[in-house]
Amino acid sequence: MASQTYFKFTHKGDIYTKSTSTNAAGQQYASYSKVATISFQFQSPSTSTSSGDERRLSPYQDSIPKFEALVPKEYDTNITYGSRLQNVKDRNGNVVDSYVYEVVGIQPKFGFSGAKHHTVVTLRRVVETA
Repeated sequence: MASQTYFKFTHKGDIYTKSTSTNAAGQQYASYSKVATISFQFQSPSTSTSSGDERRLSPYQDSIPKFEALVPKEYDTNITYGSRLQNVKDRNGNVVDSYVYEVVGIQPKFGFSGAKHHTVVTLRRVVETA
């Protein structure tokens, strides 16, 4: 599936959007609902500006991996800051990665004609403490 470009968008994944609700005690909490399943290319960061891991010191020290998703322009309307991506599947429908990723960077890329061609989305694995 080339999505009418020279890229091969071989992966599929589920996009979730964030909505906040208030419980009976007046506390706000976030919930995520599935919006769409999109085609994209899932890969390790390709440039020095987006590669590398972010080190956390609290509550413990660990490395949070980052990845990139090359999203065709047909699907980038579902990508916003605060969105999450989950269940990365290959072209055969096998789950490649079941981790939850949050969108931390959105970078549109333009073709020779000046029109938007695809979007490079920087993803960071969600690490939630209990």
